[in-house]
Amino acid sequence: MRPRLGLAGAVLLGAALRLYPIWFGLPYAQARPDETASLGRAVAILAGDTNPHFFHWPSLTLYLFAGLITVAGAVTAPLDFSGYALIARTSVALAGTVTILVLARLTWRVTADAGTATVAALLLAIAPLHVRESHFAMTDVLMTLFATAALGLLVEAAETPSLKTLALAGLAGGLATSTKYSAAPLLLSVFVADLRTRAIAVYITAFAFAFTAGTPYSLLDFQTFRTDFIFISQHLASEHVAGSLGRGWTSHLVRSLPYGMGIPAFIAAVAGGLLVLTRHRRRAMPIVVFALAFLLAIGSGRTVFFRYILPLIPLACLAAAVALRSIAGPWGRFLPVRYASVTLTSVIVALVAGVPLANSVRMDVLLGRTDSRVLASEWLVPQLRPEQTLHDAGGDYTRLDLGRAQFHDWPYDPSARSFGAPAGALPDWIVLYDSPLTEYAKVPESLRDLVAQRYRLVHEVRAMRADEGAVFDRQDAFFLPIAGFSGVERPGPNVAIYFRR
Repeated sequence: MRPRLGLAGAVLLGAALRLYPIWFGLPYAQARPDETASLGRAVAILAGDTNPHFFHWPSLTLYLFAGLITVAGAVTAPLDFSGYALIARTSVALAGTVTILVLARLTWRVTADAGTATVAALLLAIAPLHVRESHFAMTDVLMTLFATAALGLLVEAAETPSLKTLALAGLAGGLATSTKYSAAPLLLSVFVADLRTRAIAVYITAFAFAFTAGTPYSLLDFQTFRTDFIFISQHLASEHVAGSLGRGWTSHLVRSLPYGMGIPAFIAAVAGGLLVLTRHRRRAMPIVVFALAFLLAIGSGRTVFFRYILPLIPLACLAAAVALRSIAGPWGRFLPVRYASVTLTSVIVALVAGVPLANSVRMDVLLGRTDSRVLASEWLVPQLRPEQTLHDAGGDYTRLDLGRAQFHDWPYDPSARSFGAPAGALPDWIVLYDSPLTEYAKVPESLRDLVAQRYRLVHEVRAMRADEGAVFDRQDAFFLPIAGFSGVERPGPNVAIYFRR
């Protein structure tokens, strides 16, 4: 009964952390970069062309979003981008919550211990990276759900041979890969699961069927699929933005995983990984092979988004749970307290979980505050006049959404130090940005010098007071850190609006 209550608590906590606040950033479409791509492709499918003509990602997520939007559109008023985002984000948040239960079952299958399963579920419920990604209308959380389910079913099928269970494992693995290509190492796990050749064939067949069903135009439009797949493979090998963060297996092990699950939990996971190999090797081998092959595949490149490591977060939580339970078990026998082992486990888990829980809660609180770009737009739109000119120095992920306002938009040429206007005329308004995430908030120094000489600051929206140890995903244009929140006030860059003197 105690593990069940603990698991229920972990699921409820995980759901709360993921569903609040799924409305973050709206109506600003670039608050979570790439949502415009996933939702835009889903809406395009609804227009009648089932071929997404886009294979940087497999298609299952796009079809899922399109289906959910269709259902919602049948019972509500016409939807805009915000409506699409809320529907898709809710589905991802729920998928992230279900993953907590799936991990608990996988952990129980490996360890045969309900307490360890509950601890693993709790660690995943509060893991900052999984909490963060569960807010986004993207592919990674869905892929992680299917991948974790595939491993759980594969471990179960190896313990109690069943072609049905093995076929379900293959279907889950194929769906994971049809959500994101990087789940393909699941194909390797079946070869270490101590199965007969016929059983392996069933798994591979189900895997191939599910992938093709989720991404049918990988065959029907093979040339486009091939071109996009080659492009995304080359992109992974190169740097997403200038300034090397090293190769993935270094960057993910020293940044993505430690901050993604909390440093104390990561340390426990490292120790727990060794325990899993010594105590549960036979059952855990499919998991170990997937984890190593997955890390090898994504680690070879220099595109190192934090989210790329997400499928390993549940597995690391499993390992950490094994380590924490192994500490509490032996020492609990020496405590003169009823249920001493459970009590000691709770204390140790609370100490380890404190950091990731605090980070996840703080992240949610900040996400619930209005994005700086939304506040700046709300102030600026009523000020603009049709005859006025404006230069917005932001890039694709920072530029204000001023769609309702009428004005003349002037570009700036840094090499010529000019707006291209006759007689060197200057725009009436200039909008500048600043953020520790400098990769996506760069402003030419010549423009800053011009603003200092010829403009006055009329409005400012501060997102950060200071860079006080904020940990950003340097390659991701998401303007909220995953740790180090002391100087952060809200999502987004600092926005400064100037008017010509």
